[in-house]
Amino acid sequence: MCNYIQIQYHCGHFRFPVLKWCHVYERTHKRCPPNVTCAEWRSTRLTKTADCRPVPKTAWESMINRSHQSPYV
Repeated sequence: MCNYIQIQYHCGHFRFPVLKWCHVYERTHKRCPPNVTCAEWRSTRLTKTADCRPVPKTAWESMINRSHQSPYV
């Protein structure tokens, strides 16, 4: 089995990079079931997915008046 590391980011996403490929993968290039050997917690980092990147404000964003709250919130 191939050895993987489980990395959990501050945003809640998980990544599983390979620590070491097994000899079966090296010969066949077919992935076997992952064997998570250790876990890391990265509390100050976000993943580089679209869900975690800050969304840039549009040009008209500053024109929206948000001084009053909706009674439905």
